[in-house]
Amino acid sequence: MSKKGASASKTLVALKSLEFTHVLAIPDSESALLYAAIEKDPDIDLILPTREGESIAIAAGLWTGGQKPLVLIQNTGFMEAGDSLRGCGLGPRVPLRLMVGWRGYGNAIAEKKPIDSAYTYTEPLLEAWGIPTWHLMCSDDLPAIEQMDRTAEETSLPAAVITGYAFTE
Repeated sequence: MSKKGASASKTLVALKSLEFTHVLAIPDSESALLYAAIEKDPDIDLILPTREGESIAIAAGLWTGGQKPLVLIQNTGFMEAGDSLRGCGLGPRVPLRLMVGWRGYGNAIAEKKPIDSAYTYTEPLLEAWGIPTWHLMCSDDLPAIEQMDRTAEETSLPAAVITGYAFTE
């Protein structure tokens, strides 16, 4: 079995190879190493919105202006951003690229009680909104980012990768 968690540095290389121009993020414990890598990199602009819904709206605006943003968001923030996703992504058909941190995944898989309800609702919510989703659980899964990116481009609709573990060095 591959190591749990994708390498932050390899993930950054993948994002740069796909020519992402901006990352919108509210730092959390699972994405901390990726956030730090992006923050140090001069090729991708890091934007720190005040709320998760704001990150969706800013990303839609950047895309409208010809940029290629990625929204790095935890599942609880994704749930909070639902109305922005509906109004700025799904309705107007904006190909938002989402990297959703699946808080609660590790404990749920290990059957540690109590199970975080954010874990329970993440995939059903993405499915209910018709958002295609791939898993990014380790560095071997990095091609999922390219699949998500291509799907968003081809459908002109949001697409997501879910990260079940914290990023590693």
